[in-house]
Amino acid sequence: MVRDKRSFLLACLIVRVTGFTGVVCAQDELGAPFSLGLSGHHGFIIPHSQELVDVSTSHPRGVELNAAWLLADEHHTRASGVVSRRGVAMHLIDFGAPDLLGHMLSVSAFVEPMIRAQDRVHGSVRLALGLAYLDQPYDPETNPGNLFYSTNISFLACVNAYLGLRINPQWEASGGFNYNHISNGGMKQPNKGMNFPTWSLGASYCLRPVVIQRPIRDDAWRTAKRTYTYLVGSASVKNAPATDGNDEVLRCSLLGILGVRGWRVGRMAGLSAGTEWVHDGYAEEMSARDGANENGWMGAVMAGPELLSGRVRFALLFGAYVYALAWSGDAVYQRYQLSYTVGRGLMVGTSLKAHRHVADVFDLRLGWVW
Repeated sequence: MVRDKRSFLLACLIVRVTGFTGVVCAQDELGAPFSLGLSGHHGFIIPHSQELVDVSTSHPRGVELNAAWLLADEHHTRASGVVSRRGVAMHLIDFGAPDLLGHMLSVSAFVEPMIRAQDRVHGSVRLALGLAYLDQPYDPETNPGNLFYSTNISFLACVNAYLGLRINPQWEASGGFNYNHISNGGMKQPNKGMNFPTWSLGASYCLRPVVIQRPIRDDAWRTAKRTYTYLVGSASVKNAPATDGNDEVLRCSLLGILGVRGWRVGRMAGLSAGTEWVHDGYAEEMSARDGANENGWMGAVMAGPELLSGRVRFALLFGAYVYALAWSGDAVYQRYQLSYTVGRGLMVGTSLKAHRHVADVFDLRLGWVW
């Protein structure tokens, strides 16, 4: 009964996040052409760890429903020269092993720049980040074989590539390759994370006929301010597991700050460098349990590319620790950051920190960009 109540509350959280995501995506798109899409997915699971080989033989399959705004008018394309979509997607996936891996219901926000959008045959690339509800998490007694995830709620990150065929001004068919990753960000172990690519076929319907013109480009970005700076605070939690000397799971906080200086090198491209400092309560707790008692402060230098699409920015930052006494793992990591600018400079977003193929932690971010 307790588990059913918990699952219901977590499902309600996804609904609330869906509403918030829709508001964020629609803030700048009110009045833009609106479409609904439906597609089917079929794929496979990548066994990125030897421990996962025996449980990675099934084939995920499911459906996707998405709602998108088409940003094709001069107001949205003049600066970037690119037609794009922004929207919300919902996935229902059966992992092909109902008693072991179960099912996923997810909600994610996405940005999707298009390639030759004015042509009948065109392409696009989608970046998405959201939440996933999973109904068969790891349990030491009832489900010990599922090492992919151990919480009902996890995070979903996707990088997708599509080829579209415009049938008429309202209907479009598409096929795509989708790289999907779910992880709870290390908030509870085990958390190997699941990478499951899928192929998809589907169609979308625009509520009013749209004829896309070749986007008007100008070179204003060359003479405009070419640098940007942002300062972002982050917050997350991570659970230290129960051990022989600690009978209870301990929830640890991770609080940090990131400072970045960036240079725009193209209409939608930037290069950034900066530093971040995080107090990692989880690393500090685990160090204390090992008897080292090192402090949990971690400092790093970072650099990487950014995709700049209006108010939306996606950054892939590679970090190298310069101070991390309580950390004994890899000396380098990568951070995937998705953010949205509200008003004149308020940044809201989230990020995933990972050490190679192992996700470490998701966080929420709030800051300001100049």
